[in-house]
Order: sequence, then C-alpha cells, then structure tokens
Amino acid sequence: MANHWQEEEMPGQGRGSQAQSWNQGGSSGQGVSGRGSQGELIWQNRIQKQMRDAEQNEPDGALTAGYKADPREIVALLTRAQASEWSSFLQYWHHYFMASDIHSAELRDIFKEHAEDEYEHARLFGERIQQLGGVPCDKPEDIARLSPMPTEYNHDLRSMMEADLVGERATIDFYDEIIRTCGFDDNVTRKIFEDVIEEEAHHADDFATLLFAYDGSTGKQIESIHEEIESLAKGAGQQPRMTRRAS
Repeated sequence: MANHWQEEEMPGQGRGSQAQSWNQGGSSGQGVSGRGSQGELIWQNRIQKQMRDAEQNEPDGALTAGYKADPREIVALLTRAQASEWSSFLQYWHHYFMASDIHSAELRDIFKEHAEDEYEHARLFGERIQQLGGVPCDKPEDIARLSPMPTEYNHDLRSMMEADLVGERATIDFYDEIIRTCGFDDNVTRKIFEDVIEEEAHHADDFATLLFAYDGSTGKQIESIHEEIESLAKGAGQQPRMTRRAS
C-alpha cells in the first residue's frame, strides 16, 4: 500500500539523482526555485542580508529596507483616507441623532453601526500613518481640508441615506485606487485597505437595498420598506422578499 503513494521514478534516475537535480545550481550556486547548492539552506544569503539591513536605521521601526513604495505618497493617501473616515463618522453620527420619521427606530441602529465602523477605519489608518513616520490627521481644520468627500448632513431621512450611499460609493473607488497604488510594494497598507473596502461595500449595499427595493414578482418598487429596514437592523436570518433591481 505504501508503494501506491511513492513518486514514479524516471528510467535511469533514482531518488538520489532526483534530489540532486533539485539542489544543483549554476555558477552562482543557486538551483531551481531559489534553492542553494546541495546542503546549503534555502535563501541563506538573502536572509543574512535582511538581518544586516534590519540592524540599520532601527528607529524607522516598521519602515524597513525591503519597503518598496514611496512612504511619502502612501502617508499622504492614508492621511486623506483617514480624513474621509472622520468625516463619514461625523456624518453617520449626525444622521443617528437626527433620524426622526416612521423608520427612525430601525435606521438609527444602522447609522450607529456604520459610524462605529468608520471610527475603527480611522484608527487603523492612523496607526499605519504612524508606522510609516507620518502624523495622523486629527485636527478639525485638517479633516475639512483633506477629506476627499464633503460631509452631507441633510434633513429628511431619504436624503440622509442617499448622501451616505453616494459617499460610500465614492470611497470604494478612492480605496480601489489606493490598493492598486500599493500593489506588492506595501503589503501591509494594501491589506488594511482591502479589509476596509469590504466593509464599505457592505455599507453601500445596505443603503442601495433600503432606497431601491423592488418586488421581484412584479418588478415594481415597493412603496414601504419598513419590513426590510427592520429585518436588516435586527439581523434577521430569513432571506428578504425584496430585491434591488440591477442597473
């Protein structure tokens, strides 16, 4: 039974010669997939260089010699993104306090949950700014100046949700561009934005569903969305009967 799982040997080539072919390299001593000469640890020279680099410029902390992006550009983008999150946080809190019609009890919870998400995003961006040697954006005048999206408070419930939807959609495009800019040159910042943009997409979908709910059987927009709002706010496990018409 054990022989069933053994690799098939090529004619005239035993296991010893097969392993040797993996470890044999050219004049540089490097073999297939970065393997060194026989008996040498993989990437040994590379790792030793990384250790020597790590001993240099220790005050730079997380900004290592292997960092390939332009830290000034990334910090500038993170700062604008953080300003955007602070603006969104304030906008959602305003909507939470001002919601005042028949659906407000359910929607207030949605506004509050989204506000808490934006606060957490601002914290994540601030930590990364500090790691890269920058200063987080926390002054009101800087937030107003640097935020790429204006704060829209509005007055009635529908216009509040529409402003939030537009803001989330614009933020998704902004963060998509930042992710592409980071690429593999700044894996940490890219991963932060990938996690954040997923939540922003959920926010946008929440408001699009609430604002543009359609009856799947008739294709007509449902006049009252009270049941859908309540289902979303309470996290009901059942699938909603209303669907959003695709554009």
